[in-house]
Amino acid sequence: MILGVGHDLCQVFRIERSLKKLGDDWMNEVFTTDERKLCERGIDPTLLFARGFCGKEACLKALGTGRTADIDWHDIEVLQIGPSASLRLSGGALQELKALTPAGYEPVLHIACSGGAGIAQAIVTLSAVPQR
Repeated sequence: MILGVGHDLCQVFRIERSLKKLGDDWMNEVFTTDERKLCERGIDPTLLFARGFCGKEACLKALGTGRTADIDWHDIEVLQIGPSASLRLSGGALQELKALTPAGYEPVLHIACSGGAGIAQAIVTLSAVPQR
């Protein structure tokens, strides 16, 4: 069963501008150490940071909350290895997912990230399957 779907799209230059203007302060606020390491190792780190930011925004939309005081940027991790991406939730984001998941079911997280020609995007689908 589908619990939520979220999509986000952004211009890569806006993320590049934030990276240059705000530097480590912004990156530390938005991205975890694991996310930063993976993005910085990629062929196009700026595109990977943009895809990761879109993934976080898409996840907030799929949760149906948007940004709240209970969900920190670090509560949603978009882990990108090559063309693949996965989500890891903790804190307030994980609590919200648990609240959305019916009794007797376990949540499943799906994310697809892509980008090129100056645009990054991510689609997140949150679903639930019967517990085994």
